[in-house]
Amino acid sequence: MIDIPEHIPDLNRLRALFILIGLALLAILVRLWYLQVAIGAEMAKLCVDLQIKSIRRIAPRGIIEDRNGKILATSRPRFIVSITPDVALKQPGIISLLATILNQPEENLKEKLKIWVKDMGRFTPCPIDRNVDIRTLTRIQENNFDLPGVFVTREPVRFYTDNGICAALLGITRPINPDQLKRLKKQGYEGGDYIGIFGLEKSYESVLRGKVGETDFAVDARGRILHEAGRVSPVPGDTLRLSLDINLQQAAASALQASGHPGAAVALDPNTGKVLAMVSMPTFDLNDYGKDYSQLLKSPDHPLINRASGSSFPCGSTFKPVTAAAGLQSGAISTSTRFYCPGYLRLGRRIFHCDETHGSIGFYRAIGQSCNVYFFHVSELVGPAEIDSWAHRFGLGERTGIDIPSDTPGLIPSPAWKVRTGRGEWYPGDTLNMAIGQGFVRTSPLQLADYTAALANGGTLWTPQLVDTILNPVTGAAVRVIKPKARGVLGLSPENLQAIVEGMEQVTAPGGTAAGLQIPGITLAGKTGTAQIYRHGQKQDNALFICFAPVQNPKIAIAVIVENGGYGAVSAVPIARQMLLQYFKLGPYAPKPVVKPAPKKIVSSPFKTSPGASTPSAQAYSRRQSVPIPASGRGLP
Repeated sequence: MIDIPEHIPDLNRLRALFILIGLALLAILVRLWYLQVAIGAEMAKLCVDLQIKSIRRIAPRGIIEDRNGKILATSRPRFIVSITPDVALKQPGIISLLATILNQPEENLKEKLKIWVKDMGRFTPCPIDRNVDIRTLTRIQENNFDLPGVFVTREPVRFYTDNGICAALLGITRPINPDQLKRLKKQGYEGGDYIGIFGLEKSYESVLRGKVGETDFAVDARGRILHEAGRVSPVPGDTLRLSLDINLQQAAASALQASGHPGAAVALDPNTGKVLAMVSMPTFDLNDYGKDYSQLLKSPDHPLINRASGSSFPCGSTFKPVTAAAGLQSGAISTSTRFYCPGYLRLGRRIFHCDETHGSIGFYRAIGQSCNVYFFHVSELVGPAEIDSWAHRFGLGERTGIDIPSDTPGLIPSPAWKVRTGRGEWYPGDTLNMAIGQGFVRTSPLQLADYTAALANGGTLWTPQLVDTILNPVTGAAVRVIKPKARGVLGLSPENLQAIVEGMEQVTAPGGTAAGLQIPGITLAGKTGTAQIYRHGQKQDNALFICFAPVQNPKIAIAVIVENGGYGAVSAVPIARQMLLQYFKLGPYAPKPVVKPAPKKIVSSPFKTSPGASTPSAQAYSRRQSVPIPASGRGLP
């Protein structure tokens, strides 16, 4: 007889249990397959990453050198201390010890880590100190066991060898700011990277930057470095070879500094527009830029401003070739046209002065002795619109296109501009001022040098260029050669261009306003200028000079400005002469004594004064009696 149990097991529940166990095992198997097969490679990499810490290695920036290979900017090594935030935040004692070794407040380090974690995350090493000395490095090594997650690496830092004379054109690099990082992150930039902020460093950032590398360190569970696990070497940036001649740059800088006044000098190759020299004074040492920035910013002489291409000034009588071009090309005058100069021109109730009584004067002598009255009459004949048009043909009132960011357009006024800017209507006196580079006219020394080069080469206005060739940093082979680029033509007839050049030759001939410029064996053409301005409520005369040489086969075109330097022949011409002596390798410059000639008697004009009344807004060009005039000159503009 078979015994039947009182409680028969529920087979359905048992089956359900087995099914659940089977499904769980299947899920585990599927998960294992997914982790080990489907994403096995990715998980293996993640596992390795947990044992490896990677440090970015910044590439050395490309070298900048002059035309002869003289290095102006390079890189030198410095040591960086970094820490992994995740390790430091888990072990606060690390921050305290590191702060003591680095001699920094602990709170400062914590604040750096806090900002870094917010921007870059917990696992990316944060640079704590970017310039530690050997003694500090030794202390970090001695405490290595107690400083898990702390790394010491080496990276290049920019170093300038130009002694400050190229500061305005080289530029500087600074740590990338948050706004720049957001904009450039897709290009591979990260927090702590350096970027060019002005000058060539900014214009050629993509060329100079190079490619970053990486060093991998194997670490233990506490984050301590065990050994270097691998590296990808950074690739240096390309080399910039400039058209600049550092010896000519030094000559210009020394001469400007000796003048005792702020100023600028520019020299161009008339046949290509390549920059041979570009100096802005006062200057500063780029290596101390960060340390001295506050003082530089407060300096009354504004050394941070690039006076050569980034600032504009009234250009005085260096503008007269433009007025001459307008008169000749429009047919209003010819080279045989003469006017009478009694030493002034009366316009309504105002008197516009000349620096001498020239009497009856023709075209060539008017340029050579810089007769204001002659060009006053020319401007009355052609009008402001014609002068404005020719000024723009000469490249004035427009950016030159030079390959650095500081490139001012200056200002060429017109009746429409004056009304548009709320300065009132245009008066006849405005035209007279414009004719001699006064009033509202503003130009940069680079613009003056550029148009002087165009007169020298027959009428082509080149785009000024600092970089001549981009070179491979390893092989030295040319990666790219910067070809000269014409940006316009003057449009003068050969006869009229030659007439202006002949007038400029008389400037440097005996009796001309720049006779002291003469250099045996070299033919010169130039134009002096003295521009009256108001600074801090006081009048001052800026000295200017433009020239090119040799006249028959031009090799160099120069523009110089000396702020508050007085007459152009007194302050600006000697600087240009020193530059020419250096360029043609003719020996050191020896200054000549300046002697003031006896004043000439002013006689009444037999000609009628021009009709029309002036207003207080028309600026008279006042005669200056307090500045000595060289014996070789007969009145300076």
